[in-house]
Amino acid sequence: MPASSTGNLHATDFRRRGGRARGREYNGPVNDLERDLRRVVRGSVRFDPASLLLYSTDASMYQVEPIGVVTPRDADDVIAAFDVARRQNVALLPRGGGTSLTGQTVNRALVLDFSQHMNGVLEVNAEELWARVQPGLVQDELNHAIRDLGLLFGPDTSTSNRATLGGMLGNNSGGSHSIAYGLTVEHVLELDALLADGTRVRFGTVTPAEFEAKMRLDGSEGRIYREVAAIRAEYADEIRARYPKHWRRVAGYNLNELVVVAGSASPDQDVGGLSEKRVAPLNGAPLNGAPINMARVVVGSEGTLLTVLEAKVRLVRRPKKTAVDVIHYASIQEALESSQSILETGPYAVELTDKLILDLARNNIEQRARAASRRGAPVRASGMPRTWPTISPSSSRSGSCARPASACCSA
Repeated sequence: MPASSTGNLHATDFRRRGGRARGREYNGPVNDLERDLRRVVRGSVRFDPASLLLYSTDASMYQVEPIGVVTPRDADDVIAAFDVARRQNVALLPRGGGTSLTGQTVNRALVLDFSQHMNGVLEVNAEELWARVQPGLVQDELNHAIRDLGLLFGPDTSTSNRATLGGMLGNNSGGSHSIAYGLTVEHVLELDALLADGTRVRFGTVTPAEFEAKMRLDGSEGRIYREVAAIRAEYADEIRARYPKHWRRVAGYNLNELVVVAGSASPDQDVGGLSEKRVAPLNGAPLNGAPINMARVVVGSEGTLLTVLEAKVRLVRRPKKTAVDVIHYASIQEALESSQSILETGPYAVELTDKLILDLARNNIEQRARAASRRGAPVRASGMPRTWPTISPSSSRSGSCARPASACCSA
């Protein structure tokens, strides 16, 4: 809840009274932190009650008032804010679009809002299928920028019109088309980032020789490579034996990227120019002579390992034609039993819409015209009619795996 509702003082009240506010878990005077930040940061620095209240919430049920808010203009601003926060022992919280449903973007910390200024597409290589982007870039804006090139960024969150690439990297986002394109981890090539102590690193694919050279570095970067090597040496067999084999799992660090773990990624589909067979072993570790991509190790760590300044991401080719199959069922059980057969046709997405949702849509003025024509029965739809690819050409066979499709459209 807001600080004012618990009797705590806002930052402005604290400065006027010139003392330490009771109940505040903060290790230094607010005015010192704000003053030091304003001296070195070119972007905005906010400690006013309205801004603190605004950034105390995201799309989740949680509300935690931050210590302050910085909207950095560039990497130099981020580095400067890191330096001030480290000297004053203040936690940092990177933030994108605030679309989190579980509270990842609220905390008692200094919030770094990347969505205001660090939101650009820096470079696109259409031949090699990659782009360099800033963390505050909204996913839909990236896809709009590369649409005329016939490309897209594969992972698609339901909040793609406001979710940022930095947040997707932090959460290892997937979306409804993850059965075709996989998770964000499969689309990251390099990360330019800051470690907690302010060390700037570039994580990407390294050969065994490069990995060993990194291990000899002084400071945090070298220590990370040495600890990664130690983890791999001690737990490689355990990771291979017990790491989850299903691809929709975001529950900590991607230790499977340190060793060869078969089947721990998305289904075996060669779509959109993404030639990697995702049930094949993932990037191996230098132990067996293969390169390792350190960027993929940290994707999904939710800001606990580093703060992203810039990312090089993989792009895929946009399908020239898409189609939607709508299949009606007498019961949800019948629909679920046909799921495996539908997946064998290679769809881009599979959605289940039940009677409750259909009835609500029919009673909604905006959605009434889009509601399914048949009343009552659940609908199994291999994708939704939107600008995204929804079903692959081979999925026209899906009507034979259960009941005839009642509608099929292509574009």
